[in-house]
Amino acid sequence: MLTRLIYHSENHLGAADGKMIVGLNAIMDAANRNNQRLNVTGALLFDTLWFVQILEGEREAVSATFRRIVTDERHDGVTLMDVRPIKERLFGNWWMGLGLLRGDNRPLYERHSIGQRLDPRRLTGEQVLALALDLAATGLNRRL
Repeated sequence: MLTRLIYHSENHLGAADGKMIVGLNAIMDAANRNNQRLNVTGALLFDTLWFVQILEGEREAVSATFRRIVTDERHDGVTLMDVRPIKERLFGNWWMGLGLLRGDNRPLYERHSIGQRLDPRRLTGEQVLALALDLAATGLNRRL
């Protein structure tokens, strides 16, 4: 059974000496490699404070991926926002696509009533999904 899982967590990559970009690229490389092996697809929305991720795939593969994320020291406060069975993938072209949430996305933020900064604690899973689909329409990245 196909499943979609959405969560958010606090970013603990560290900003000193470019560690955040190096860490984010390491996450993307591992996610693309592991997700291809497990046939998990999705999108990672990232800003300097938060990870917001959508995972799609067979239920066991998505659950195993989420369990790994929960124990990853680069995340803190991992919070499950939504999990449900789905009929089809919305991010089937991406083992893991990266959407950067930054100041130049202000019009996109405004369309989704986000405000100045992303705060996923104030969003529903459906709102995250809509935001991710809009970001995907403008193009997701494989890494920075």
